[in-house]
Order: sequence, then structure tokens, then C-alpha cells
Amino acid sequence: MDTLDKDTAAALFKQYRKNRDGIRNKPEMASICLICGSIHVIPKSGDAHMLICRNCGFAFYRYECRVCGETIDGRDPQNPGCRECGWRICTCGVCGCDKKRCAFLPEK
Repeated sequence: MDTLDKDTAAALFKQYRKNRDGIRNKPEMASICLICGSIHVIPKSGDAHMLICRNCGFAFYRYECRVCGETIDGRDPQNPGCRECGWRICTCGVCGCDKKRCAFLPEK
């Protein structure tokens, strides 16, 4: 993750703090905590899919979909949790777990 300058990070925090739609499409958002605005976000030891803020401890999932390659970000409402296994659902409709029939989108 590249380090962002303070002004860019503050502007992105302000934009996505109110509306998280599309956060998965902004690679630089991987390094910004939406709780405290810190840019001190690091991968969690032992879990390659989880990132954690060193300032406030907020943790979130952000990783690539193993089917389509798109980014999944647990903070984005377009990546809700799967009702069957809890993994985040990609916009392609796959949750990413190993179960053959566990690609359920939440009912609307």
C-alpha cells in the first residue's frame, strides 16, 4: 500500500465516511480507516484478507475475488456478508468460500 499525503487522505475520508458505495473501486482506500481517518492501516498478522488500523483497532476485510478478480471491501454496501458462511459477497455474486452452493446474494 502506498502512503497517501494528509490532504488526499482527508478528502477521501470525508467522501467515503458519508457514503461507502464504491469504496471497493478505490485502491487508496485500503490505507484509510473510516472510523478515525488514520492512514496507519496494516495487514493483520495471520489473515491476509483483513486490514487493521493501528490507531483505533478497526478491522475490515479487503481482498480480491478469487473468481472475477474484483476488489471486495467489507465496508462497501455492495459487498455484504453471505448468509450461509459470512464471507463477503463480490459484485459478481460469489462469496468466496469453499462450499459449492454458497454463493447466495442476500434477498432484496
